[in-house]
Amino acid sequence: MAATAASTPTFTFSGHETFVLRSNWLKKAYDLLQETPDLFGLEDAFVRLGVGKNMAQSIRYWGRVCNVFMRREDGSGSEATRLGHALFADDGWDPFLVTPASRWLLHWQIAARPEAGFTWFYTFNRLRRGEFSGEQLAQQISDTVIKAGGKLPSPATLQRDIDCMLRCYLRPNTAQLGPAVEDALHCPLHELELLQQIPGQATYRMAGGAQPDLPDALIAFAALQQIRSLGRATIAFNELAYGECSPGRVFRLDEDALLERLLHFETITEGRAVYAESGGIRQVAWRDPADTLQDWALLEAAFG
Repeated sequence: MAATAASTPTFTFSGHETFVLRSNWLKKAYDLLQETPDLFGLEDAFVRLGVGKNMAQSIRYWGRVCNVFMRREDGSGSEATRLGHALFADDGWDPFLVTPASRWLLHWQIAARPEAGFTWFYTFNRLRRGEFSGEQLAQQISDTVIKAGGKLPSPATLQRDIDCMLRCYLRPNTAQLGPAVEDALHCPLHELELLQQIPGQATYRMAGGAQPDLPDALIAFAALQQIRSLGRATIAFNELAYGECSPGRVFRLDEDALLERLLHFETITEGRAVYAESGGIRQVAWRDPADTLQDWALLEAAFG
């Protein structure tokens, strides 16, 4: 689950077929995969899923980037991950993604893992300016891929990826959508309100704040992934606020809100992590961050 950068950069910019994630897709596919592991390889997959042909491929994409589906080791098809089972089983945490915890967790899975959707990762981890245009974002991502020696997507592919990312977080203009409005409104990431369009402009701003519906346990979960990826047992406040894959950046938490949550870390983690401030140094110390049982304890606590 940890968000770690691969030694050989792999950048993904396609697969969603320009469709944003919809709340009922993953549960529908999860149920079918239990009986039909080769679902996404079938010519009639879209019929079984009750969606358009391209949407079936989009569902496979979203299952992968949300870390709820994975390819079987023998290559015979797809299966649910442990997280997929925990979320989407009939007695799972939130099969239809109606809780804030689900929305924040899926956002973290997409935005904090560079191997998932790189446009999402870049936007929420490396974009430094609070305001940006699609063209500016495309140029920055292109520069990053070139510098890393990766394969640059075509301008059209990158622009479609950026457009899809924006539509995941921006509520659609209902007047323009017409009959398609019901489907378009069903992206669970809309509720997070992490991006805003500046009125009358093709420019966007990152939104942030206290995020009151973000569970404390998910912040601790994200902090644990970050500290584990760094290979340390302590992490400074500034890293938690502004580092790549940090709860501050991925969840768009302001400093005061993050600090308030960190003050409760000892209780949230049942003594496994403690926030301390000494000599002007603010940091969190984590006992045995390699213990992955903590991940699941925190996720279960997040869903209460």
